[in-house]
Amino acid sequence: MILTPVFPRILSVAKQKQNLKNIGGKPQTERVVIEMKILLIGRWGKTHALAMGLKRRSDVKLYTLMDRKNGSIVELSEDYRLIDLNDSRAIENYTLERDFDLVIVVPEMSLKTGITDTLSEKGIPVVGASRASSILESDKVFLRKLLQSHQFEEAVDFSVFHDKEEAKDYLRQNDREYAIKPAGVTEGDGVKVMGLQLESRNEALSYIDHLFNNTIGGYPYVIIEEKLKGEEFSLQAFSDGKSVVGMPAVRDYKMLEEGDKGTNTPGMGSYSDVNHMLPFLSRTTFRQATATLKRILQIMEREHGAIYKGFITGQYMLTDKGMKLLEINVRPGDAEILNIIPLLETDLTEICQAIATSKLDDLKIQYKNRATVCKYVVPPGFPTPGKKPVSVEIDRERIAELGGYLFQSCFDLEDDLYEPSPRLFAVTTLASDIYTASQKCEECLKHIRGQELVHRRDIGTKELTEKYYGNQKVIS
Repeated sequence: MILTPVFPRILSVAKQKQNLKNIGGKPQTERVVIEMKILLIGRWGKTHALAMGLKRRSDVKLYTLMDRKNGSIVELSEDYRLIDLNDSRAIENYTLERDFDLVIVVPEMSLKTGITDTLSEKGIPVVGASRASSILESDKVFLRKLLQSHQFEEAVDFSVFHDKEEAKDYLRQNDREYAIKPAGVTEGDGVKVMGLQLESRNEALSYIDHLFNNTIGGYPYVIIEEKLKGEEFSLQAFSDGKSVVGMPAVRDYKMLEEGDKGTNTPGMGSYSDVNHMLPFLSRTTFRQATATLKRILQIMEREHGAIYKGFITGQYMLTDKGMKLLEINVRPGDAEILNIIPLLETDLTEICQAIATSKLDDLKIQYKNRATVCKYVVPPGFPTPGKKPVSVEIDRERIAELGGYLFQSCFDLEDDLYEPSPRLFAVTTLASDIYTASQKCEECLKHIRGQELVHRRDIGTKELTEKYYGNQKVIS
């Protein structure tokens, strides 16, 4: 039976009114109180950010599903349940029990089960990529072949190897340096580049052994692709199946050590600029990056029947060969969405409704004209710290007084004791320029204390932000 959604739900005919505030904090006109029952699925920092955005409306009743307890998300929820996020049947049953007006699915592991397809077929408005669309993230080979076969200028030269000895012979026979990648999802720490994380050809050969022997990423094949040099940026966008609307561009930093050195990680922090571009990014290039995402989604719909309603993130690099698309995530970026939610002035709930009902064109999505800097606090041993509990003391009130937004990406064990997942907490600050936002972020981070905690102090500093300005010549 197809369920007809009541969207949104009016609480009663009683003339209850209140001033609802938008994300910018300005009162809107009075209106009848509307109760929106929203289910949010996820458990990391990006999910906490979305929960904060949704709960800025007092009429939103938020329910959450996660596989471990993120206490900051729980505090924003009417109710929560711990569940296997790979179990689409359990998610479906919980959703039907509660009669939600809207479901937002964040984790890639849940999206690839096809849960959004199932819920849509039952008439439930849902935000999140379909099973067919999720392959854009879950299989890097699929994305690269799509870009290559459709002659995208942003395509990267690559080779795929199903046999480790063939892959190793390829490296031995070529003097060039390459990026070596598992084909599947590794949460940002599976890519290693020769000359950076792999200091010698022997290290590269050993890494190929490691990827094949442990089936890293979940696929029995490995990608070896050209090593690119340039400035990276992330473009997140909303898609409702018809329109693709880009968010402010963000520069994400994945290297563990200051100076952009060391191990590749899921992310140490990020910044955005006051004009919603970046110091090295023109509006022409921004529009090109947005158009690339839209064209990819059009191809997916035409060739694979995949209508895309959700968040999408493109990871780009500006090189001397032009702009290249490195990866696609079928969800918000982390840390990138932590920059965006504090900037967002348009009601996030309305945006998600518009995505679910294919009405993004009816909205003008607006943001504050402020720069942002986000920095993650990570545990010893990151990005592979294991499950060792970490003691963290946080003065949440002082961080809020300083204008910081605190996001949680770890799991609660007991008071001040957390399990990394694999990061701990992030702070985002806003200011009139990137450098001031970075200084404000440092002031906030003084109020997160714990033994051997690590964060990158250089994110948003003038020295690091201008490090790659030599690439200006390739930007149009």
